Amino acid sequence: MRSKFAPIAITAAAASLVLVGLAGCSSGGTPSSTDGGGDDVTLTLATWRTEDTAMWEDEIIPAFEASHPGITVEYAPVGTDDYNAAMQSQIEGGTGADLIMCRPFDVNRAWIEDGYFEPLAGTDAVKSFDETALAAWTDVDGNPFCVPIASVLAGFYYNTAIFDELGLKVPTTQAEFIDVLGTIKDSGKYTPLALGSADGWQLAYNVLYSMGPNYWKGEDGRLGLIDGTQKLTDPDFVAAFQAFADLKPYLPDGYESLTYEDMMQLFTLGKAAIIPDGSWDISAATATGLDVDVFGAPVAEAGDQRYQQEMPDQGIGMNAKSTHKEAAQEFLDWLATPEFQSLYVNKLPGFFSMGTEAVTYDNELAQKFADLKTDAKLTPRLALDRLSAGTPPLDDEIWVALQNMYNSGLSAEDATAELQAGLDSWYKPAQ
Repeated sequence: MRSKFAPIAITAAAASLVLVGLAGCSSGGTPSSTDGGGDDVTLTLATWRTEDTAMWEDEIIPAFEASHPGITVEYAPVGTDDYNAAMQSQIEGGTGADLIMCRPFDVNRAWIEDGYFEPLAGTDAVKSFDETALAAWTDVDGNPFCVPIASVLAGFYYNTAIFDELGLKVPTTQAEFIDVLGTIKDSGKYTPLALGSADGWQLAYNVLYSMGPNYWKGEDGRLGLIDGTQKLTDPDFVAAFQAFADLKPYLPDGYESLTYEDMMQLFTLGKAAIIPDGSWDISAATATGLDVDVFGAPVAEAGDQRYQQEMPDQGIGMNAKSTHKEAAQEFLDWLATPEFQSLYVNKLPGFFSMGTEAVTYDNELAQKFADLKTDAKLTPRLALDRLSAGTPPLDDEIWVALQNMYNSGLSAEDATAELQAGLDSWYKPAQ
């Protein structure tokens, strides 16, 4: 949710604890053999992924160290809500880690402008990624500063038993989707969509930003908003918001108070046929033993180009003040290899490699999610790149607008007009 993408205040006490905890293993620590000292090197990797500590320490880091003798890596996680402010405090105080997990888009671009990262253009670390994959971690001129580690996808999970029972086929167009939802509703046995409006973020990330690219044509529309050649009031954007609105008749009773967690429970108990959600919830969606499959957002009309939301989630860059840059570069180069990419995404089902080389996924549903990228043009979430760096941030405003569309009957035309007015109040593409 937005706390993962925007700076959050950290108390002085909390910052001090974090600084003390990392000071002993920061970039000013152990001498580096790769810097000519002849001794082993210890690198520190700062990250917000506290939940992945065991995976990194027991599996990923040992795999790197086995093929890179003389380099030790210490995993140093900080809670996600404190991470941005902690990194800023540490780097500006000279105690920052050698390697830093990178936020996507606006937060990271600000860090690049402040000189936090060593540039990576021309290194092996970025040669295995295309411009779309690197875009979340570049400066304003498109120069890369972080290695893409993993992305997440969005789609529509569905209960295959319900589809079989009702004789339903996976929809490929919006008209087919509405027909499927209507058939489920008419059966009187199941809720068509496990979807509530209590949490505005998921209406954006899992529904509009998933369906919408098929209307605003992915990067054409997103980059058009950024460079000012398109507006949210243009017909393609209005049509995307209308497609979102057209799902309202198929929501469960009391959807206004249904939270993200409630939605998943409704689906996993077999009471709803479909749930729009992210790949990160693969384990939750299958927790009760349902036979679950996934389909991508249907296109507007048969024969249209299909677009797939792929959101850059994690990158890793090098602290520009690290005294172990040669060793840190070896680690970054390794992150770009198929060895790391395959290891990482198979330890975290629902996260996906962004490299140009194909990766096979051990988890069947993860592979089906990955297959959604085939023949699709990829595009990240609409409003997280530059469009939410001011006030009001477009991403936050979209959350509210979508809630009002479901809860208060706000029309697609009025919603897009209000959003464009808010954006126009501070965002000047010509600047």
